[in-house]
Amino acid sequence: MAVSQPLHQHDSRPHSSHSFDVAKAVQHGELVLSLSTMLGCDYIFVSHKGAHELLGSARLATTIRELLDILETSPYQSMVVSADETPNGELAFTRYDFKWENRQVSQVIATRVTNADQADFMRMMFDCSTTC
Repeated sequence: MAVSQPLHQHDSRPHSSHSFDVAKAVQHGELVLSLSTMLGCDYIFVSHKGAHELLGSARLATTIRELLDILETSPYQSMVVSADETPNGELAFTRYDFKWENRQVSQVIATRVTNADQADFMRMMFDCSTTC
């Protein structure tokens, strides 16, 4: 006789690695999520003051997966950008390029946006974004 499995286990995501710490950080005001869409691409902005452990290299892939799950956005049409408020009140943007394989984030490359034109574009998208 075959062992029956609960129906909800058809999802291949390893739930144990997704404790939804991002949702908790948003709930506690540590992170603010906002979304802006342009030409079919969802720009997901994660605003915070100073460094945050959820955006550290050891946790970044899981954080991006949680963001995509929470906002129910397509990994193929999403860009994740942090908007870090510096001590002098300016915003510093970091873009997170990620590889999506087997319904998981497999690699993340963090790139600080330093080019003035790119920073202006990110600022415009951020200013037009809607808080989630």
